[in-house]
Amino acid sequence: MSAQYHRFLKVLEKWPADKTKVGRDLGEQIRKQLTKLTSLEDGATDKQLGRQLDALERLSNNVYAKKYPRTFESTATGLTAAQCSQVLSSEFLQYLNEGAGSKKK
Repeated sequence: MSAQYHRFLKVLEKWPADKTKVGRDLGEQIRKQLTKLTSLEDGATDKQLGRQLDALERLSNNVYAKKYPRTFESTATGLTAAQCSQVLSSEFLQYLNEGAGSKKK
């Protein structure tokens, strides 16, 4: 378990929590999962933890982004990655919800 815990910590170092996506961020969810796994009395088996860690390490090391590089910088929406990140932020979603709520009145 100790070696796996250190592997989890290395993944967390590469995947910091994004403060603009509170409650919806993958880094935050990984941290919650780590807390849950380490506090369980039964705990997950070493094999299960190993598989999860392998998958998280592949994601955090961009294995698939390197293996299958993108040919275009745009997305299906036509926005850049930076614009997509801004649109998906909690502040923007709150802005949309507030705007939609005022139009219904």
